[in-house]
Amino acid sequence: MGEGGTISAISELTSSSLEKLSGASLAIVDFWAPWCGPCRRLAPIFEEVANELAEKYGGRVKFFKVNVDDEGAFAQRHGIMTIPTLIAFASGEPVDRRAGGTKGDLVKWIDKLAQDRGLA
Repeated sequence: MGEGGTISAISELTSSSLEKLSGASLAIVDFWAPWCGPCRRLAPIFEEVANELAEKYGGRVKFFKVNVDDEGAFAQRHGIMTIPTLIAFASGEPVDRRAGGTKGDLVKWIDKLAQDRGLA
């Protein structure tokens, strides 16, 4: 559940649920940790963007969070050196990455990724 009791468009991604990535045309993954101040600042922005764009794209764009403390091997495999880091996956393969941003920046980034994949 998100803030105010709303249902979140974001799912936790763990080593046992990685197949969700390959099943998504476009997946945006937020690599974070609970002790990370910048991650905590990005969290409500990511939540808002995820809820807005999940509705806009009718579920064709999926949103996930990966706790790097719990899923260190997965984070390491994707070269996560700093957090928060957002990685866009298309059909399970990483296609782009960025380190956070404003709501407007994230919406533009994801809209472009979706458009490039014919989802817009």
